[in-house]
Amino acid sequence: MFGSVTNSSPMGGVGDVAASHHAALSRSQAVQSGLSPQQIRAELERSTLRQVAPHVYGIHGAPSTWRQALMAATLTANRAGVVSHRAAAQLQLLDGFDRDLREVTVPRGRRLRMNGVIVHQSPLAGHHWLLVDGIPCTSLARTLVDLRQVCTEEEVIRAIDSFQRMGHSLAWLEQIATELQRPGQRGTSFVLSEVRERRASGAVRGSWMERLIEMAIASPALPSLALQHVIRDAEGGFVARVDMAFPALRLGIEAHSRSFHTGTHQELVDQRRENRAIAEGWQFLYFGWADRKTPAQARAFLEKVVARRAFDLGLEHFLGLAK
Repeated sequence: MFGSVTNSSPMGGVGDVAASHHAALSRSQAVQSGLSPQQIRAELERSTLRQVAPHVYGIHGAPSTWRQALMAATLTANRAGVVSHRAAAQLQLLDGFDRDLREVTVPRGRRLRMNGVIVHQSPLAGHHWLLVDGIPCTSLARTLVDLRQVCTEEEVIRAIDSFQRMGHSLAWLEQIATELQRPGQRGTSFVLSEVRERRASGAVRGSWMERLIEMAIASPALPSLALQHVIRDAEGGFVARVDMAFPALRLGIEAHSRSFHTGTHQELVDQRRENRAIAEGWQFLYFGWADRKTPAQARAFLEKVVARRAFDLGLEHFLGLAK
């Protein structure tokens, strides 16, 4: 229970509702829970309640969170709106979305004005949304179709990769995209094209990192890339294994940073491994799984790092002979 709210006080029912809604509830929910309009004003004056959005209240003692802000946005829309686009992608853990945006969709003709909230208007069929952590949210398939309105092609491709790795069906994605298809809707055309391409190839890309690897291998500005490269010392002894490497430049690339490892023991192992490699003249570069760069941006950054590494080692000529 939040703050000083107890079931014996007028706020008891309000606290119960808010507890299941990320410490947010609408004015109508407060009234349905037993508070009169006069009591609501009194609780606001006492700061037991605080206004977090038009006609939406938060409970004293509960922290302001991104999820509370999303819930408040849907409540402000009188429950007609749902979290959508990039916010829905993040809420449902699609790869590449972690910016805590507040983004909702409301039916056409419905207005919603709320500071810091991006609002879209679009038809919302009942099977296009669901509850995620108790928050109304567009389904994964609907989210992917909507994303192309606000994201690059690379970002949407990455999200569809994530969707497939979660085990979801391309048939579901195709069904929703077909339902929403209309002139000028670029999201549906792009998604349907992706579905056709993926069915034809019969393969699911494993990750954003795999797309970066594909682009790095194809880049004329980069030397040959070695995967799962073993670093050895001058006597041929094992030093470390890295996800990727440009061996001639002694540049190792890891697919995730040390922050994704857990436990003191693992951190010590990583440090010793990296220190041994550095002693052999190696340098390391990390790309996180949640990196906000697109594969194309990451490749450009990698090309810049490789060029500088070659310059520092006096191997500029090597890049011209690499491919």
